Amino acid sequence: MISFGPSGFCDDYAQAGHKKSEEMPKWLEEHGLSAYEISFTNGINMSDEKCALLGKLFAEKNIVLSVHGPYYINFANPDGAMIEKSIGYIINSLKKMKLLGAKRLVFHPGALMKQTREEAHARILANLKLLMQKIDEQNFDFDFQICPETMGKHGQCGTPKEVAEMCAIDKRIVPTLDFGHINAFGQGSLKTEEDFRNVFDILASFIGERSKNVHIHFTHIEYGPKGEIKHVLSDNNPQGFGPEFGPLAKVLKEYDISGEIISESPGHQTRESVEMMQIYKNTK
Repeated sequence: MISFGPSGFCDDYAQAGHKKSEEMPKWLEEHGLSAYEISFTNGINMSDEKCALLGKLFAEKNIVLSVHGPYYINFANPDGAMIEKSIGYIINSLKKMKLLGAKRLVFHPGALMKQTREEAHARILANLKLLMQKIDEQNFDFDFQICPETMGKHGQCGTPKEVAEMCAIDKRIVPTLDFGHINAFGQGSLKTEEDFRNVFDILASFIGERSKNVHIHFTHIEYGPKGEIKHVLSDNNPQGFGPEFGPLAKVLKEYDISGEIISESPGHQTRESVEMMQIYKNTK
């Protein structure tokens, strides 16, 4: 089963007079959506009380919740003190997730800084192993998955193969496939169904059947010689930056993929979530 939904507030939400997160579950239900991603990207500032309230409200509407961790997580950082901070951001996000009833924590694996790509990736793998040890010491009593995201800039780690290697470390590490990022990193590499198949085939070669249940971000992204520049709207995209959802929808059904698909379209997240859901339902 695939659930569709937005990340954060869209323009339509505000224009309809909504200002609070507590109103989001009903909004999603009205649009036939069943997933939502809460952003901690600029800090983990939500109170425990609000997390518990939102968890109750979203559960009442059967909305699947995920959380995006802080942008300043960087498991490629050579500074041990900074790695401890990144571990802390993950653990603190998980504590909030328990209250929210969220199951998946999305995060950016790390930036190269002044390292080679190989050095940075090796450092991320080692630090993710340390992260899982630290998480085990917390004795969390709920099911969760941490989800390294495929990245769109050449100065970031997070190709499909790199993320697959991260996920091979522990069964609780599940990929976030951001197809806009993959397409931007590869300078428009996702055009055909075969292009999308290759992404899942890479995952399967490292994590087997676990590649059939993933977290997905999907947005059109403008790119340049160094990869991602910015997210763009599907209906305001004169240069035709991809990727397109149709070929992916076919592959999702062909490969029997389950999970959540989150739109990060700037301002139109709800609208584009509904559009993707309709394309998927009409795909044979």
